[in-house]
Amino acid sequence: MKIKSIPNHRIFTYFLISYLLGIFISSFYNFNFYQIWQIIILIFIFLTGVTLFFKTGQTGKIFLICFGAFSLGIITFSYKNTKLDELQLPFTETKEFSVHIVSFPGKEGDKQSFFGQTTDFGDKKIIYFKTGRYPEYKYGDKIKVLGKIEKPKNYSDFDWINYLKRFSAIASISNPKIEKISDNYGNLLILKLYRIKENIENIIEKNLPEPESSLAKGILVGSRDGFSDDLIDRFNKVGITHIIALSGFNVTIIVVFISMIMAKSVGKKYIFLFSIIFVSLFVVMTGASSSVVRAAIISLLLIYGTTIGRKADKANLLLLAAGVMAAFNPFVLRFDVGFQLSFLAYFGLVYFSEIIMKILSWKKINLIPQTIKLVLSETLSAQIIVLPLLLTTFGRISLIAPVSNILILPLIPLTMLIVFISVLIYIIFPSAGQILFIVTLLPLKYIIFIADHLSQVPISSIEITKDLQTASSIMYILFIIGFFTYIKSKWLKKQQN
Repeated sequence: MKIKSIPNHRIFTYFLISYLLGIFISSFYNFNFYQIWQIIILIFIFLTGVTLFFKTGQTGKIFLICFGAFSLGIITFSYKNTKLDELQLPFTETKEFSVHIVSFPGKEGDKQSFFGQTTDFGDKKIIYFKTGRYPEYKYGDKIKVLGKIEKPKNYSDFDWINYLKRFSAIASISNPKIEKISDNYGNLLILKLYRIKENIENIIEKNLPEPESSLAKGILVGSRDGFSDDLIDRFNKVGITHIIALSGFNVTIIVVFISMIMAKSVGKKYIFLFSIIFVSLFVVMTGASSSVVRAAIISLLLIYGTTIGRKADKANLLLLAAGVMAAFNPFVLRFDVGFQLSFLAYFGLVYFSEIIMKILSWKKINLIPQTIKLVLSETLSAQIIVLPLLLTTFGRISLIAPVSNILILPLIPLTMLIVFISVLIYIIFPSAGQILFIVTLLPLKYIIFIADHLSQVPISSIEITKDLQTASSIMYILFIIGFFTYIKSKWLKKQQN
């Protein structure tokens, strides 16, 4: 019996999986790049010789490609990790030195944190700073700091060292004395984009009360400034925190908006070019979170496929986006929960939403309106896949999330668009913009109303103790595998009959 040859696009799938697997496995070991790369190359040469000598055909070639990709993944992580481990600072010493801020400062409660780069100790080195909320600092500020340089240490339940390595940081300083020297020291483009973001936030703050103002900023540009701990807790309970974290929604809306405007005036190539520019600027302006970068890469790849007239393979799109991000920063694969949640949610959306849609179309429950079915299938498919990660990371499960998402998600794209248009009109015609912002209040108040009332429902969410989280996740995964395997086999039997 002749074995069918594996198509090239599926070989590319295996290549990407192997590459990501190499990075992931390497993250558990502190391989020294200079010691391991020669060994890997020798093994690869040996396997190449065996493959050619024994004429193993396509199977042998695919194995060789996968091993090469796996090895490349190990080299990628070990190189970055070794380079960071080689950097040295006067740890445990109190020093005064100059720094320029290279991240958008995060604000939480009475604290703010940011990453700063210094060249006062030789090569460029990045340090994590945590200080009081005021005075507020910005990206591009040049400051003089006096503080004790600490070498990061892991906590019992948190890998602080590798968390900082995600940002190329090798040290931290808490509550240093800071003197601002100058501003506008960073990259000119990023500075301009950051100022645009600030202006957008200021316009929203002027025209909307709290907490609607903070919600509008979260939906439009992913800002969490102004959110009270109580409101965040209510959003967590009902499973809608993702609406204030920039996601594929935002990027998709931008891409669709650009395509609609330009469709009749320019060709597909120009739409793709302008999409790259606008999406890239939006990603940089909003801080380049994992979910936005992932959505940007996938959206642009889809547009590129449309431009050249080819249908994209969904698995390759997802893996390629993950591979590109991991190549630039291999630490995100294991140490960035946002990255993991984003890709798992998209995976669930792609591979499980259709199955759930078919379940919702069974005769006994076929009375559900099509719009609700669509939202429910997308929500459940994402929630089903990310649940084990949420459980082991945060220890909380929102039982009411499907209901809250059905009631809220359909409004999010429209709300984002209204907020965006309100800001634009306010810039040109302030009076007209103020009137439109009054209209914007309605969907924002509705979202907060739903979150307030559903969070008060008994057992809207449950917390799992640390001891039971892993066991619960394993049991849940086994149940989901068994359930969906049964459903698919049932459908196959129906098709055969």
